[in-house]
Amino acid sequence: MSYEDVVAISDPVERAALADKLMWADHPRRLELRTVRGIALRAALDSGVPADDIARRLVVTVADLTWMAAPASPAAA
Repeated sequence: MSYEDVVAISDPVERAALADKLMWADHPRRLELRTVRGIALRAALDSGVPADDIARRLVVTVADLTWMAAPASPAAA
């Protein structure tokens, strides 16, 4: 699946989940996918999706979700 396919997914939770999955599959655009994941997670949280539901979908803890949704620092990008 291409980066563009991931970005085109309208549901932010599904977009974050797929971006996360592809990051672990050594996708050539891992850094960009990390950004997509963070933006999608923030959008899902901001729209009212419960953190527990998102964490369960991504198979992570809520604590993991918190740092995954945090904006990346410029040094990390």
